[in-house]
Amino acid sequence: MSRVHLPPVLRGLVILVLLQLAGLTAAELLDLPVPGVVLGLVLLVVLGLVPATRPLLRLAEPAAAPLLAHLQLLFVPPGVGILLELQHLAQNALPLALAVGGSFALTLVVVGHLLQALLRRQDARRQADAA
Repeated sequence: MSRVHLPPVLRGLVILVLLQLAGLTAAELLDLPVPGVVLGLVLLVVLGLVPATRPLLRLAEPAAAPLLAHLQLLFVPPGVGILLELQHLAQNALPLALAVGGSFALTLVVVGHLLQALLRRQDARRQADAA
């Protein structure tokens, strides 16, 4: 039996699409309120954190690099959608502004506290190493 040799870009696309499919499947089976694409992205990050699966993700780089180089093109469809739904957005401007502003403020506070905790931890380690 001979092995099929896929071009590196095609192999990378297969890996990325399989991760997206896994996220979509998990979202559907578990009835989660999170989009499956987001779960696929989380799975990609988790696999990147596990040393044993990093070589697999390195195979996706030839496909990911051109996608990242042209990332600005992926913002065109949402921009068109915003223009098409401008009337509805204007009617719901206050709730949207509160949601966006509130999530920004909450994220800012959480990240600030996390940074302070990490800096205190780093200082404690440096003092322990110096002693």
